[in-house]
Amino acid sequence: MRKRLTTVGKSRAVILPKELLELYRFEDEVEIEPTEGGLILRPARKGMTFEDARAKLFREKRDLLQRLSDA
Repeated sequence: MRKRLTTVGKSRAVILPKELLELYRFEDEVEIEPTEGGLILRPARKGMTFEDARAKLFREKRDLLQRLSDA
């Protein structure tokens, strides 16, 4: 499938057909993964990213992690 880029403000966008949105269950957010040959576009996973979960863990369990590293 070939799609034309659309100008949105100072950016460019691809408009996905309703059939693809429904087929792949796209909602409000997508994940874009750069690859050597182009981009992979997939529906965003629900919940926290790994980075957010790691930051939360270190923030909430800092004392415990410090005691474990000192042991």
